[in-house]
Amino acid sequence: MFIMSATLKKNIADYLEEKSADLVGFASPEQWVRDGRVSDAYRPGSIWPPARSVIVIGLQMPLPIVETTPSVQHRDLYTTCNRRLDDLAFDLTRRLNRQGHAAIPLSRDGYANIHILIRKPAAAFAHTFSAYYAGLGHIGVNNTILTRSFGPRVRFVSVFTDTPLPAEAHRAERLCIRCGACVRLCPVQALQISRKDLADPDIPVAAYNRRACAQWARALTERGCYPCGICIKVCPVGEDRKLYGREKTAYHYAKEREAALDTDDPYYRGWAHIRAHGSGIEDQDALSLGDLRETAEKIKRENNATS
Repeated sequence: MFIMSATLKKNIADYLEEKSADLVGFASPEQWVRDGRVSDAYRPGSIWPPARSVIVIGLQMPLPIVETTPSVQHRDLYTTCNRRLDDLAFDLTRRLNRQGHAAIPLSRDGYANIHILIRKPAAAFAHTFSAYYAGLGHIGVNNTILTRSFGPRVRFVSVFTDTPLPAEAHRAERLCIRCGACVRLCPVQALQISRKDLADPDIPVAAYNRRACAQWARALTERGCYPCGICIKVCPVGEDRKLYGREKTAYHYAKEREAALDTDDPYYRGWAHIRAHGSGIEDQDALSLGDLRETAEKIKRENNATS
């Protein structure tokens, strides 16, 4: 039985690699139970009782486009990545079903629109933990999975099957360097952690205000350039930074809002050009995002008053 399961696991991994998946992992529903961080209703075995294995598929988000956020180019990349993930999950599900292994796909986002997400800021299933339990990376301060290849610039989808498959072990290494860039540069302070706690690796993540994040996403949606992704953009982790020559960027990102539109910086000019086309961002604010600052401050005030 184990040999058959191991063979099936390899066949699945080979199939997804042929389909151009960037990352593939395997987890057992028992890992959710043993770890205990995810409440019972959101675990694979509660969502679909026959589940015996979770297959996790990841696709990268190329860094130079993520750096343009908020922009229509980033929005289109996000949409394309999500669509490809859903296609991969659906195709794998059908393939497993044809082979006699019952399987179901869980979509990558799982909410109808941003207004619903604001009222109820949670999805039925979190792929972050699928990737974590499948050994694809560690959860960073920004509450996302950090991978060695792409840092947090990767999106995931999950497939449940009733066939037991050998699960991966957790990675021992913690990729998050706890620099706090994601906390400092969030436009609406949706991530909260003190400097003292940031220095304590036993406090793994920042408190995450999902409602503030969703409200900010709504403001960007109204301008046609959602999602935000600043915490994904500024994270220094990932070998993709070497590929694009962007290893040391913390100061560059921090100074972006202060730069003038006539800057000599070629990256700033490129980002401003992309932002100024196809969205509701005004040309003169395409670099500083000045027209969005008041909205961000309002969201911060509202959430600080209710926290």
